[in-house]
Amino acid sequence: IRRTRRVLAGRGLVEAVTWSFIPQPQAVAFGGGSDVLQLANPISPDLATMRPSLLPGLLAAAQRNRNRGFADVALFELGQAYRGDRMEDQFIAAGGVRAGAATQTGSGRHWSGAARIADVFDVKADASAVLAALGLDIGKLQVTRDAPAWFHPGRSGTLRLGPKVVLAHFGEMHPAALKALDVSAPAAAFEIFLSALPPE
Repeated sequence: IRRTRRVLAGRGLVEAVTWSFIPQPQAVAFGGGSDVLQLANPISPDLATMRPSLLPGLLAAAQRNRNRGFADVALFELGQAYRGDRMEDQFIAAGGVRAGAATQTGSGRHWSGAARIADVFDVKADASAVLAALGLDIGKLQVTRDAPAWFHPGRSGTLRLGPKVVLAHFGEMHPAALKALDVSAPAAAFEIFLSALPPE
């Protein structure tokens, strides 16, 4: 976790800490929202469901920054997410979001013209840099096109260690997922499943 945090900070992303609870419609949009993950006594109706992913909170934080005039935002978070109510359904992940022109080479306007918008290649590079720093040979990983539905189908992918072990998803966000969160496009994101890494 410490190494992942250092790598992502070194790549220009700012660490954020978001709620582990999100509104149920957002959880549903990211593959969660089941009844077993509803809180019995939530602190707010908008914070009633355990998050299935770190991305909804990060995308909402990026939008709050955009609303305050910071259009180019690069955020990351390390934390737990939940697929179900069993112990093995809880996992540790590292998620990141690049919105606007917040690319690895810098953000904002460029002397040569319009700034380049962060895209699938930026977030793939972020995920690959973390996995390489954690001792994995990036050349041996498989890149497949079966990223979850909240990613854009033609601009996303999955990093796998063999056919069964999913290490990360990355890509540009699907417009429908952004609309469900009331987040303005464009945005690209990645999520690395630290719990799925093989033991060293």
